Amino acid sequence: MFATTMEWRDKPSLAARRAHDLRNWSRRRRGEHTYRNPDDPAHGDPGLDPGWEFPPPLGNTAPLSVAGTGLDEMFILRTANPGERPYYSVVTAVDGLADGLRGDAAYAAMSAAFGSFLAQMARTSSHVRGLQVLHRSVPHDMTRHSRWAHTRVKRLHDARLLPAVESYGTLIDTLTPLAEEHRTFVVLRFPQTEAFMADTARQARAKDAPITGGIAQVVRDETERATRLLAMAGMGRVDVLGERRVCAVIRALLDPRFPIDRHRNATWNTCWPSYIGGRNCVAVGTETRWWTRVGHIRPRAIEPVALGPLWLAPLLTGVDADPGDDDIAPMPTIRTLSVRLDFVPADRARAAAKGDVTADQARKAKEREKGKLDDGSTEVLADASERRRQDLMPGSGHHGVIYAASIAVTGRDPDDLDRACLRVTEAAGESAITEIDWCVGDHDVAMFTTLPLARGLAATPYTR
Repeated sequence: MFATTMEWRDKPSLAARRAHDLRNWSRRRRGEHTYRNPDDPAHGDPGLDPGWEFPPPLGNTAPLSVAGTGLDEMFILRTANPGERPYYSVVTAVDGLADGLRGDAAYAAMSAAFGSFLAQMARTSSHVRGLQVLHRSVPHDMTRHSRWAHTRVKRLHDARLLPAVESYGTLIDTLTPLAEEHRTFVVLRFPQTEAFMADTARQARAKDAPITGGIAQVVRDETERATRLLAMAGMGRVDVLGERRVCAVIRALLDPRFPIDRHRNATWNTCWPSYIGGRNCVAVGTETRWWTRVGHIRPRAIEPVALGPLWLAPLLTGVDADPGDDDIAPMPTIRTLSVRLDFVPADRARAAAKGDVTADQARKAKEREKGKLDDGSTEVLADASERRRQDLMPGSGHHGVIYAASIAVTGRDPDDLDRACLRVTEAAGESAITEIDWCVGDHDVAMFTTLPLARGLAATPYTR
């Protein structure tokens, strides 16, 4: 029994791996690994379509009906899956930090401003108890710039400028298959707590509205406050997305052939592309145009050292493009990085930090007493816990946070996907991330943790 349930070197135990395999076998037997979009030619075919109305990993997630409440423009998702507290979520799109001539001091100031935003959200008076930050990297569409350059060239009449024009055209042709576009989304998470429902009931009584109207009012007020604080933190323009734009984002994250901003025909019922989940990846698209692999970045995989504001830059914007070959054109590495944050009240965070410092100091004293020399990991962990204790001292205004990260990498075929994952792993190593725990057999489920649904982090004793 001990050998079966023991975790060796932070790896799942034999029993856990067996249970995982049985779960995947059961899912595949019921057809939960496959979904067919209504526009798929195989839709309705009993041999190819299990008949799901929505993808099974979506669970009990659906838009909240706000028609007739006066807040019809709001798009609020309600998730009520077994084993967790129901919650509501709203999706916002942010410009993020502008690139350019910006020094380390400027980046540090913006990082501190974002930290202040998180501290404001973590206050007990806020109903926002968690966030999801999504970063999407896709090939940049140069069509608009090419049209602009073509229009400007038409106005030129000096023949001496032709070599410069031809050189610029060559530059555009060279950069087009390698240029990346980066988009950032912040998802606000509102758990259905007693305080939240009390406020919604008060709003509903005050305006003689149904309870859904009270929920929409509270969510709107909190969302306005969050967007204002995001803008003050230097995140640029902040837009609250409606139904069509949210559905367009979901569709584009799953199927890269759809642009993120093309939302004319995007609806909740049709934004889910067909897919078939496999052991090493999930095939997305009617004709299997894309292959996606999902991995988790465990907190233990992040080096416990002091990290600067640009520590994730290699993974976000520094992944090399695929150079291509005779059969495949060059293309940037398509990837989505999702970070889920749940706020921990300051008093609970201080108690946890105190316990960690005590345990680390006791371990150091014990090793010193025995005359042992370690590889330095004990000292690094002790320094990290002590920094956390100091950061959480009363009067600092800081709160604690529980976090988890997932990354989805997409390729044009299995070989292209393998190369892309290798490039992402190398970039992660430059970001103080020692390991990406790639999924096995459940990529179609894990893929939904990289969608703007505020998922990917289980409740803990600190956040319940």
